[in-house]
Amino acid sequence: MFKKIIAMAVAAAVIFGGIGINSVTAAAVNEGQIILPVIVNGHKVKFPDTEPYVDENGRTMVPVRFVSEKLGGEVKWNNETNTVTIKTAGKDISLTIGSKTPTVNGQTIELDTAAAKVDGRTMVPLRFVSEALDSKVTWDAGANAVQITDATYQAKIDNGSVKLDAWGRELGIADDKWNKLADMPSYVYSLYSYADMSNKEYASIGFNGADKSHIDMWASKIRNYYQAQLNVDYRTIDEVSFTKAIVSNMGLDNYGTSQVKSAVKQYIAWVKKNHIVAKGYADPENSLVAHGRRGPVFLTHFKFMIVQAYDTAQTFMDNYDVSQSSDSFKLKTGVWYDGYSSVIMGTNYAKEQEDHFGLIANENMFAKGFYKYEVVM
Repeated sequence: MFKKIIAMAVAAAVIFGGIGINSVTAAAVNEGQIILPVIVNGHKVKFPDTEPYVDENGRTMVPVRFVSEKLGGEVKWNNETNTVTIKTAGKDISLTIGSKTPTVNGQTIELDTAAAKVDGRTMVPLRFVSEALDSKVTWDAGANAVQITDATYQAKIDNGSVKLDAWGRELGIADDKWNKLADMPSYVYSLYSYADMSNKEYASIGFNGADKSHIDMWASKIRNYYQAQLNVDYRTIDEVSFTKAIVSNMGLDNYGTSQVKSAVKQYIAWVKKNHIVAKGYADPENSLVAHGRRGPVFLTHFKFMIVQAYDTAQTFMDNYDVSQSSDSFKLKTGVWYDGYSSVIMGTNYAKEQEDHFGLIANENMFAKGFYKYEVVM
């Protein structure tokens, strides 16, 4: 199977390794999840259900409450007028669903996009709301992330009372292995035993190119790989595009590619037979990259939902016909699973390895001892 083929391709690598239903009800065609990290004052925002997205006008839309309240705003909703208001000591912002003319302290502002209602959440233009609340918005293209900083927090940065890493994340108290983040649950650091790359001299561990640009590149492969794997729909899955997304983000260097393609074909057949519909994303923590035996290891935030499946214990490639290194158990349908796991990377290239690292295993999400999830209703 797939994980065994990969193990052969990188023999020296260490491979880490719900309730079933009798009948499948109709589900909407799966449009998938695209992760867009939002970092407010050094802390990454966790959205419980509806995620930020880019609308048809190219504007980043976010659930209004989770960002506005972190910037000190009080959010209220008027059901009769479909209007949300955000108030601070000096600002009174009002946005109406479907309207491109919000007001700030009574003054009308013309926008090219409108607030919207998505899955019960009020979605508002991120830049407009943030800047209206006197905050600076920065786009980190390499990390595919948005950073928002208000004046009070910027003053803390300027006077040195808080320190940020290269991705705008506030640093906590470091130990002998990790440069810890202030917003990360402590259990995450126990999901992999090797040391954080940023605690080391890169040249001494063999990764001369492990700078921000390389880490961002490796992280993009994890995002793309799991965007395909986690967003499967038995009615619409396309073998060509799905296989390309898997193979192109692995560190195979053509060695073992034909075997991987064959294994992916078997998995796709299983998706169709098992009537799987799932959605989710992987958000690799660029700030938390460990030095593994064959390459970087990313502590990665996973969020996924099994919409439907006959056998909910085997839905993704990561838990389909697993080896003894991984777990396979029944998952609930219709709920979000949220947690972390370690994603290992490597390559078959002999030289300039840092330019060619990709995923080398497909049991990252459920590798025994290296993951933890909780159900978010």
